[in-house]
Amino acid sequence: MRLPFAVYLLAFCLFAMGSAEFLVAGVLPAIADDLHITLSSAGALISAFAIGVVIGGPPLAILTLHWP
Repeated sequence: MRLPFAVYLLAFCLFAMGSAEFLVAGVLPAIADDLHITLSSAGALISAFAIGVVIGGPPLAILTLHWP
């Protein structure tokens, strides 16, 4: 049984979102140096990203609920 294309697309998107979170953590020292801020201040970027996902995720899910 072959899965619909949307399932593969969803799996790729979930992989990309998960990778994006770990990518920021990996380059955090470089971000802090580039912005001339402390490492802990740059770490707040990860928290800001997570808060954006938490706040933006549910409305986006509701908005796209009836899409085919």
